[in-house]
Amino acid sequence: MNLTSRHRKILMVPIQIAVSILLLYLLFQNVDLAQAQQILSTTNVPVLLVSIVFFILSSFAIGLALQSALKATKAEPPFRSTMLANFGGQLLSDVTPAKSGYFATPILLNQLKAVPLEKGLMSVMAVGAGNFFVKAVFSSIALIYFLYRIPSAIMDSTVTNALLIGIIILLICGLGLTILVWTNYFSSTLLKLCRLPVIGNLIKKLESIRLMFSKDKSAMRGSLKTIIVSVLGSILFSGVSLFLLANAIGMTEPSLIDLLFMGPLTAAFMYVPITFAGLGLQEAAYVFLLTGISSSPDTIYPIALTFALLVRLIAVTTDLIGLPPLLKTSSGLLSSFKIKKQKD
Repeated sequence: MNLTSRHRKILMVPIQIAVSILLLYLLFQNVDLAQAQQILSTTNVPVLLVSIVFFILSSFAIGLALQSALKATKAEPPFRSTMLANFGGQLLSDVTPAKSGYFATPILLNQLKAVPLEKGLMSVMAVGAGNFFVKAVFSSIALIYFLYRIPSAIMDSTVTNALLIGIIILLICGLGLTILVWTNYFSSTLLKLCRLPVIGNLIKKLESIRLMFSKDKSAMRGSLKTIIVSVLGSILFSGVSLFLLANAIGMTEPSLIDLLFMGPLTAAFMYVPITFAGLGLQEAAYVFLLTGISSSPDTIYPIALTFALLVRLIAVTTDLIGLPPLLKTSSGLLSSFKIKKQKD
């Protein structure tokens, strides 16, 4: 039986839910819930709140990169609108496989401030390319760091290969978006394919996409430095946030450097499309790394899992800043997706 792309996506949803639940179940098997409650009850709330502030600053840094890219295309909306669209896209990415929901950001920009969809998409892809590449490089350095930091008896080949797969996914995504945004390869390849028999006419329908990307390409290069600096700033703010969160719940063993490297490395699992935004996978990676660098892994396991779940909770709750624009533009979002399905 042949399944359409839409049907395959629908069938994948229960599989992704099942995998997420299974992973979380396996993680909780060795945890006494009373221990988790005790950890939460002794949390240093002021330090936790400062941690949340730095988490929000991390998202603001990505919004700043997006604003720079939009400015390069001469479609610069008010900074507040860009930030709201950025948080709305992040909120959708929290509940979609491989964080693909962030690509709704151009639609939010269009609905909020009439930013042309092609300029919004171009800007999002430019930021995505920089984000993927910087995090892939950072994650590669982090993997080498933890290979030396964690005893070889614990750091087995299975875990190393899993981390490598996550990094490779980041590199592939970054390379693909870079080809589309920063080079002429996409345009020239489409022109050549249009000459092929039979499928040439079908490929000609992509001509509008080719024109869309080639139009603002040279202007986009001017925003590259700002995008890279903003992504690096986002990683730094996130690392500080993780360090403060760890101290807030009484986990003092991981250093700032440990958590600075741990954030991008575990985030690589969020782009693996077998769960929703890496739910279960990222938490397992945090627990493995935190117990691996600990002198008492059995003792730290409950607090490491609590830490991993708090990271997820903070990410989702801070992204709720994007809920008002999502609700405000919900009809526009739905109609845009409906048009897309009809075209498909």
